[in-house]
Amino acid sequence: MDNKNNTLHVYDGIEEENNPMPGWWSWLFILTAIFSFLYALHYTTGGGPTLKAEYAVALEDYKKEIEKNAASAPADTEETLIGYMKNENFIHEGAGLFKEKCAMCHGANLEGKIGPNLTDEFWTTGAGTRLDIVQTIKKGSTAKGMPAWETILKPNEIKNVAAFVFSKIGSDPVNPKAAEGQKVK
Repeated sequence: MDNKNNTLHVYDGIEEENNPMPGWWSWLFILTAIFSFLYALHYTTGGGPTLKAEYAVALEDYKKEIEKNAASAPADTEETLIGYMKNENFIHEGAGLFKEKCAMCHGANLEGKIGPNLTDEFWTTGAGTRLDIVQTIKKGSTAKGMPAWETILKPNEIKNVAAFVFSKIGSDPVNPKAAEGQKVK
């Protein structure tokens, strides 16, 4: 039964009419199909970059950024770090960064949780010197599961955290973790 170009269909008491889709919806579907064809053509046979190529470019930019940061930072020595780590502002800034980034593993008072106790004279990486602490923060400790922070923190932020850690060596936190590593003086 036709009712003004709409076919009426009745099945189990339900009436269906054959209404056409709106014109804009049909055109949107056609344009989407054309776009997807051109997109696939561009990225398979055209000059469009693949995900691997985009990743390679991003990785190269990342490596250049690390090299730039390493080149701009002067080489640290134990002598240069002594003066740097006596600055109370740097220690205070390092305390904030430590609580934000490190306290979950080392404890709020550096007593050690997952990571080792940082207040005693036992060290799992290095000999507990200022330079060793900076290097451990930069490079991490794969043996202990500590990530390298040199790609996340700026060089001065790393030194601030190291200043805070060094300022707490010898403190006696409540419930310290058992000693790990080699005893150093």
